[in-house]
Amino acid sequence: MTEQVVSLAWRWTAETSSDGAYRFCGIRVTAPPGEIGDPDAWAVVGLVQGAIDDMLKKLALQPVLHAAAGMGVATLFADLHAWHSEGLRPAFAAADANPRSYFALPEATELFDAEEAYLVRSGAAGARLLWCDYATKEVREVAVGFDACLAGWRAVRDAIGQDGRAVIKSR
Repeated sequence: MTEQVVSLAWRWTAETSSDGAYRFCGIRVTAPPGEIGDPDAWAVVGLVQGAIDDMLKKLALQPVLHAAAGMGVATLFADLHAWHSEGLRPAFAAADANPRSYFALPEATELFDAEEAYLVRSGAAGARLLWCDYATKEVREVAVGFDACLAGWRAVRDAIGQDGRAVIKSR
């Protein structure tokens, strides 16, 4: 794993429908060396905001996962995938742990269909962001600031409430 913490960038676009009845948005996360999210996917803003709120609540409850610190990215990703999608609890997970507290994308929206990313708290401030690149199917990983990642998602949640497009970077 790369020890240097990287800054993430969230690219968002939001537009009101021509009849003014709905608001839609698109979101992509750039994490060198790749991107998470479909540039052509759109979803209803209110649903995305609710999904981000739900994801943030679950991530905030995540304990530091010391046991996973020495695990290789492919093994850790595979264990988290099996736990998240099939309910197969990995040995490092506490009995009361929730697999959704590691999922790093808002669920139940079209924006990240068929994409997976996990945020694993690795210390008081640091985390490992793991994802499977949609195009190459390679598992990728970067070191990020845990709180910075959550703050980035909160900023996107607030920003998509208005029409426009921008990039929000984590610090």
